[in-house]
Amino acid sequence: MKILHVLESFSPRYGGPVSVASALACAEADAGHEVTVCTTNVDYPSGILRAAGQGTICNDRVQLFCFPVQFRPLTVSWNFRKFIKIRLREFDVVHIHGLYRFPPTYAAYQARKQNVPYIIRPHGALDPYLYTKSSRSVWLKRLYERWFDLPNLHGAGAIHYTAEDERQRAAFLGLRAPSFVVPNGINWGRYAQLPTRGAFRSALGLGDAPLVLFLGRLHPKKGLDLLVPAFETIRRRIVGAQLAIVGPENDRFGQQVRAWVADRGLTEAVHFVGHLDGADVIQAYVDADVFVLPSYTENFGMTVVEAMACALPVVISDQVNIYAEVAQSGAGLVTRCEADEVAEAVIALLVDPERRGVIGRAGREAAQTRYTWPNIVDALSREYESVIRQNKTRYSDL
Repeated sequence: MKILHVLESFSPRYGGPVSVASALACAEADAGHEVTVCTTNVDYPSGILRAAGQGTICNDRVQLFCFPVQFRPLTVSWNFRKFIKIRLREFDVVHIHGLYRFPPTYAAYQARKQNVPYIIRPHGALDPYLYTKSSRSVWLKRLYERWFDLPNLHGAGAIHYTAEDERQRAAFLGLRAPSFVVPNGINWGRYAQLPTRGAFRSALGLGDAPLVLFLGRLHPKKGLDLLVPAFETIRRRIVGAQLAIVGPENDRFGQQVRAWVADRGLTEAVHFVGHLDGADVIQAYVDADVFVLPSYTENFGMTVVEAMACALPVVISDQVNIYAEVAQSGAGLVTRCEADEVAEAVIALLVDPERRGVIGRAGREAAQTRYTWPNIVDALSREYESVIRQNKTRYSDL
């Protein structure tokens, strides 16, 4: 099957959507599909990608087209436009990641126009928390949506959600397209043999101190305004407790988080690590005692599954859409978006090493059985085939 993945940017700054799209493309190539990724170079670290052109990822198994942007606010790229308009018919199915920017919008529009089967994955953008979040430009977003994205969503072969809660939260829109739920995955090979504990701690000079880990983009939706006061409570009750905040500091929000930390006198106990990748991320999970993600909205929570794969107990809010699966598997504790509840859950784990061990082992088993790529690629391939068949039937009846 010839599969095209479309997303706004391939920059690590965009977090989960980029890492997931890349890993999915590689896993599909491993399964024998012919896979191409089309994106832009917006916000990509200077010097890593050429201004325009093509390359490969996954040891040359996936073709990558990464085009320059002429209008940053909507990520408009004329080279991207040309590629999509001319070459879209070469593919059996188009998997579109995201909404509200030119690359996914234009790809869906051309797929509708050219009768190419396409799937849209909203990556949480249809959650009411984000959908109704007010801003000075909300009316522009609603107009853009009405003119472009809603027609694309209604006309999609299917909408791809990664958790049942994500699908249910988008139900208020009354979208006419069919939908399916297939979760994100991990490459189990990276987690099969975990590193020895200690290197991440040593780099921060933490020794054996109780360590709480947040890993993800520093973004308002991630609940860092809950985590900082929660950690103040943790610090009062757990002697020597430390907090590592790992992730890129997007849109200067990191400065706000640093200010909250300083205002509460926590500077010496909170470590801002910045972006990590590869083996360094796994080392951070292995060295931590508890992982925390108190998000106000999270369509999946890739870092939650990664922590589980590293046998790290997790504390997450009930707005992380896989919270039910986490609770069911015994991989962690679920709280409301309240600082006191987050603090109590973390403290309960920090004071009980035996409980952490039981929870960690349950999480690792769940990650291996539920969230590995081969099973996910098989499920997605069946959905692709269904969309392709439906598309052929629809247009043969016209």
